[in-house]
Amino acid sequence: GGFSSGGNVAILISTFIVENKKIDLTPKGVFIIDSPIDLEALYRSSEKKLEKRFSEVSIHESTWLIETLEKQLGNPSNDISKYQKHSVYTSKTKCIDNLKGLKNIKIRLYTEPDTIWWRKNRNADYNQMNAYYIKLLSKDIIDSGFTQVEYIPTKNKGYRANGERHPHSWSIIDKNDLVKWVME
Repeated sequence: GGFSSGGNVAILISTFIVENKKIDLTPKGVFIIDSPIDLEALYRSSEKKLEKRFSEVSIHESTWLIETLEKQLGNPSNDISKYQKHSVYTSKTKCIDNLKGLKNIKIRLYTEPDTIWWRKNRNADYNQMNAYYIKLLSKDIIDSGFTQVEYIPTKNKGYRANGERHPHSWSIIDKNDLVKWVME
């Protein structure tokens, strides 16, 4: 498992391991913590943030994301297939191809959908948050027959190590509960 983009890597590697018959290893479970699972949506959200020009942090991050995604995958308006190939999930097309190998593996999806914090600090709408796409993913994979999926939205747990409030943080998980889940 992993936090943010580390969660994306954890899911994609787990799928690769499960689907690769040359590897004699099967993950028992995988988890993400507020991961940006939908790269096409991340691109679109970055465009909106640049239009709003709300804060330096948002402008800097959005500029970097668009430049990086275009360099690696192109513009999704021209070709969404590369985004589908490299994303955990693409909500626009309901593409879950990169998860199919995990259908019989337990999955935990953590997020803290603090719309008030995101509005105040980044002028972001709910559909610009990782939380929105994680919730959509949860519904779509359950609808596709995944039976071991846990969607875990938290409230007021996101704080950085320095005590600063931020819902995009490792602290949204209950460490003891996660360790218990991993050990099962």
